[in-house]
Amino acid sequence: MRADALAEARSPAGLVVLEGQAREVPWFDAEALVWTGATHPDRVTGDVLVLALRLREPHGFAEVRGGRFVFTTGAIRPTAIDGVSAIGRMPWGLTVEAVGGAPVIPRFGTSVYDWMAGGRVAQHVGSRFTLGASYVREHAPEGLTNEEVGADMALVPLTWLDLAGRGAYDLSSPGIADAHGSAAARLGLVRVELFGTHRSPSRLLPATSLFSVLGDFPSDILGTTVRWDAAPRLDVLATAAGQDRGGDFGGYGSLRATLRLDDDANGTFALEGRRQDVADIHWTGIRAIAAERMSLHFRASTELEVAWADDPRGRGAAWPWGLVSLGWRSGSGWEAAAGMEAGSTPLRRFELDGLLRLSRTLEVP
Repeated sequence: MRADALAEARSPAGLVVLEGQAREVPWFDAEALVWTGATHPDRVTGDVLVLALRLREPHGFAEVRGGRFVFTTGAIRPTAIDGVSAIGRMPWGLTVEAVGGAPVIPRFGTSVYDWMAGGRVAQHVGSRFTLGASYVREHAPEGLTNEEVGADMALVPLTWLDLAGRGAYDLSSPGIADAHGSAAARLGLVRVELFGTHRSPSRLLPATSLFSVLGDFPSDILGTTVRWDAAPRLDVLATAAGQDRGGDFGGYGSLRATLRLDDDANGTFALEGRRQDVADIHWTGIRAIAAERMSLHFRASTELEVAWADDPRGRGAAWPWGLVSLGWRSGSGWEAAAGMEAGSTPLRRFELDGLLRLSRTLEVP
């Protein structure tokens, strides 16, 4: 049994995560994730985000999961669902996945006749080739709300070349919902990747830094990334891409160097610069990241970002953002971590957030 408790100071709010597995029945495990918070000094609310049981065939040929969980596979976007999913793997490389149930309504709400069904069929040829096809359909009381078909592919035609792609087409509102393709070649100490992405609003991920706040928006992207192992502990990563945002053309570029302070990467330091020019978004930013294992039980990390907009529009000449965290792990199953971030963004002049996590792993003889 493993238990994690996370507390956030801003709301205040928190998460409780429970995971359980028994040695006697390794084919069975359970997971629960509960959100709780205070929207008013006298009012505490909560919601179950995940509560699922999973059964696995000991040899990996089948798996069934039921309850509340997040389902994602192939080109299907992540969806929180109350239902059941199953996966079957055949010895000749065929994989079949299916899911059915009701999309999650926040805070135990109900919505009559809401349902979702989807699945994926894929064929694997060794470790060199995978081809999959996906389908998902969602209904609400007023009728069809979403219907998508998708495909995904991964191919290693040569030992030094990787090809991958995925795409989803919206049948309810005809158009491409999501598309991504890449080709990567490894040439000695250099890895070169060409990529293209169609990013729709429904597929944007939550912002986790100031750079993602400023740089994540619906657009079409075509670019390249080059990684160079400049030294045994030094990597250099350069990215250049063109962007189309609703007919406005521009692009972005970044250069990042990461230095590992020892062979086991117990300590790292990274420095990155980025420039964005597309539509009405023009800014320059730098980012510094450092992490160090101070002892057997403690690890610390910090990150600092500063962005300068060409036209700040009265929102300050520079927007700084910083994060500092400290983690501790005992030898008896206890873990704790705390983080604090502060910064200024185009939306808020100043923001301060804190997060605390406490974990305990229990082993019953």
